[in-house]
Amino acid sequence: MVLDNYKAYIRRNPDAPDAKTTRASFLTARLRAAILRGDLKPGQKVNLDRLREEYDVSLSPLREAISRLSIDGLVHTQDQRGSTIAPLTLCELSEIGRLRREVDVLALRTAIACGGAAWRSELRSAAVDLHSASQSAEADHFDEIWSIAHTEFHKALVSGCQMPMLIAFCMNLHDLHDRYRRQLSPPSGSYSDLWREHAEIASYVLNENTDVAALALQKHFDKEIAALAEQLENAS
Repeated sequence: MVLDNYKAYIRRNPDAPDAKTTRASFLTARLRAAILRGDLKPGQKVNLDRLREEYDVSLSPLREAISRLSIDGLVHTQDQRGSTIAPLTLCELSEIGRLRREVDVLALRTAIACGGAAWRSELRSAAVDLHSASQSAEADHFDEIWSIAHTEFHKALVSGCQMPMLIAFCMNLHDLHDRYRRQLSPPSGSYSDLWREHAEIASYVLNENTDVAALALQKHFDKEIAALAEQLENAS
């Protein structure tokens, strides 16, 4: 059973976070959720007629949604050959890891320097929510609850940088990374261990230990990417 909280998958323009959600935006969020969870499988052909019937939408917003997801790298589109869900590859996973080490860390360093009290309050709240998610008793919805809280935590980490394009790029990389995490084997450690790892990063940030926070975030990415790469190789 899936927790259909599609609003959590809407990636808003950081310049206009309160903008009205259009039909295409909501449909994009639903499809993004399906891709990240693996309901739409890597390498699967995008069947517009089937999706139009399944989601009860017209062709125009569906094509716009697919186009947006293609820009995000979740869908591959070729002229005259249609679209497919992006495959999971070691090459892409490695690139995602290298980019996050640079881009998210840049955003984090800038956020620590520029973020104010409101940003720090938002980060504390996101950390509390992530802790609650790690303790969730709703087994049927657990991974979805954790994934949503995990996304909000990483968004909170970078949102204080006050650079809309950088924030948007960080969140796109997060989605690409999260797709691998959600579709490969569960982590070897417990979610309580994962929570403590994130809490440690938040503590360094809130105490303005910039270099230590940056290094902890880099190590977090390195650890996850290495584990996912091993799982992907074993699955091949």
